[in-house]
Amino acid sequence: MTSSFSSSSWDSGTGILSLAPSDLSKPSSTGPQLAKDVDYAEAILKAWTSDANERTAKQLSTCRNIEYKCNNKDDTSLYGCIYRRSHFMEGNASSIPGLILFHTGAGPQDMFLRWKADSLVNDKELFPNGCVVLIADIIGDGEGWAWTDRLRYETVRKSILVPDEKGERNELKCRIQAAIDTLSAQPGVDAKQIAALGFCMGGHPILELARMNVPSVKVLVTYHGVFDGVDRLSHVSSNGASSTSDDELTTTKPSVLVCTGEDDPFVGKQDLAVATSMFNDIGCNCRVMSFQNTRHGFTNPAQDYNPSDAFAFNEDSYSKSWSDTRDLLKRHLN
Repeated sequence: MTSSFSSSSWDSGTGILSLAPSDLSKPSSTGPQLAKDVDYAEAILKAWTSDANERTAKQLSTCRNIEYKCNNKDDTSLYGCIYRRSHFMEGNASSIPGLILFHTGAGPQDMFLRWKADSLVNDKELFPNGCVVLIADIIGDGEGWAWTDRLRYETVRKSILVPDEKGERNELKCRIQAAIDTLSAQPGVDAKQIAALGFCMGGHPILELARMNVPSVKVLVTYHGVFDGVDRLSHVSSNGASSTSDDELTTTKPSVLVCTGEDDPFVGKQDLAVATSMFNDIGCNCRVMSFQNTRHGFTNPAQDYNPSDAFAFNEDSYSKSWSDTRDLLKRHLN
């Protein structure tokens, strides 16, 4: 993908709702592939339209694709999308929270994430003055190739998520930092009021973000987040994470919510226990919501069309996890 991925103009955040499912499930000269197939696209379009129609405050969102760089030896290009309210003014001096969404194994070009971003920026009760959302890219996918090229995906995933001999994931940290810097640089964003939500593979950057000890990050949430291989990570504790005083460590550590399904075969009990222990050792206030009769991908209505029995949408588990997420954001942001 070339630099043409980035756009200087802002488009309607809900413009996707007017597109045909067949157009969303394939790449084109005007944009990336945003859905696995027609069934996936139809399921998200239905849920997103219902969500938009039920909003009491009829706000409008605007979005823009953005290419940003990872400060590594290769100067890796990453391809995200920024969402904000359409009435936002560039010269507005008021500061608003920023949120990062970390993608699943489907990659960053996923219309499910654009639905979530649109929902967040239009949540007037949660964010009276608005917020800015960055759909971050961890794998360097501006075309939507992760939908179809699974060998390439697995290769990139391994290069980013497998710890080195010292138990560190420096490439993942670099890409996370690039997302934080990109979001913080957006007009109007209060760089001291950041939250991050991770889905599936997005559990890894959420855990790594906690390990990075970034004081501006106030809330971290995972949904069916996977933590495979985290037992090989180096140990980080609240006393050794930085030179910050004990009082400052207590006040700057993010609150963490881990939402998981008890029937999720991709989230092993041991992996979950190790990750939870790490969050707590770092000094985070970590809470786990474990849902019965709930499989992988429970937040996504399109998973009902997944041929694998490991996946399924669960409306009750989704609603409860999203409600608790909003409560957490309300308490710690703004």
